[in-house]
Amino acid sequence: MTLAGIGMTLVAFIGTILGNDPYVTLAATALMGGLCGALISRDIDLWWVWLQIIIAFLLALHFPGSVLDGLRRAVLVAGGSAIQIAAVGLMVGVIGEGKEIPAARSDRATRQEMLLHALRAALCITIAKVAADKAGVEHGYWAALTAMVVLKPGLRDTGVRGIERIGGTVAGIVLATIVLHLLAAVPLPLAGAAVLSAGCAFGFQKARYAVLSAAITMSVILMIALAGGEIKGAETDRLLATLIGGAVALAGAMIAPRRLPGQRNADDNE
Repeated sequence: MTLAGIGMTLVAFIGTILGNDPYVTLAATALMGGLCGALISRDIDLWWVWLQIIIAFLLALHFPGSVLDGLRRAVLVAGGSAIQIAAVGLMVGVIGEGKEIPAARSDRATRQEMLLHALRAALCITIAKVAADKAGVEHGYWAALTAMVVLKPGLRDTGVRGIERIGGTVAGIVLATIVLHLLAAVPLPLAGAAVLSAGCAFGFQKARYAVLSAAITMSVILMIALAGGEIKGAETDRLLATLIGGAVALAGAMIAPRRLPGQRNADDNE
């Protein structure tokens, strides 16, 4: 968590500056996506940390500014990270540290497979960003994030992840719409719903991906409403970006998808 906070603080500043040049933005997006693809093939824990960092980076790129803007954003991100670390530390002190369940790990990728997936990830995240911008999606980084999160070394894993992402996004939009219909005129309960959905997004990080996607989508829409932003169009924007990113990731996974050890041995025996 500390490593993620430091990384997010740094990229919040760097991304704010680099975002002023569209070509540098695309190059930086491809580089970050490639590193993300390499990590998922080698170390899932480091990939999860890098995922938080690249999300902050893409957000900063989307909202460019001056050096002073970058410093202000970095300070805010650092403050938020410190609050989160302190809150988690407090909860651990009160209720104790839970038993860690080791994540299931696939067989270790070969160097060639790691490089191939890094290249595939770099292409997918860049293509998704460009496609979303060309389609007029206001928040084009949503498509890039979808492609990055959905894309897996295996074709089947990517397909399952894509379905869960789309299903979760639709569910989150529906839930947020219901909440806004019931609580739009009552700020305090609406804020409570936003906090609850954000808490669910944090709590379900490593649960079913569809549930995580629904919680994230719901919290984003509710926070936009709380900030006084325009909600109409935000739902369709996020859904369109999800469809674009998911389609690009699925197409990318079809490029020499990774085979499991059993599949490789069977092919070698033929």
